[in-house]
Amino acid sequence: MRAERKALREAIRADLPAAHCGLGIVIVASMIVGLLVGPVTGALVAGAFAVLFLVALAVMSMRGVRGLDARKRAYLFTFGWANWM
Repeated sequence: MRAERKALREAIRADLPAAHCGLGIVIVASMIVGLLVGPVTGALVAGAFAVLFLVALAVMSMRGVRGLDARKRAYLFTFGWANWM
């Protein structure tokens, strides 16, 4: 069971290059939505991810994680979904 959990953690683990890619995708998607639908809608897409990042940062702070490690974990949580690339 321990080996299965370790394999699962490795499979879903996000790293910084994947998170940077996720941030880039969000920026491009926000710009495209802003051009096609309207600037307010594009700002809402970007704002939703900003709020998600701030909530993740608050959760990390409540769990006792501080400083750069908290920001890194919140960043990976928010944008690390692009790890499939």
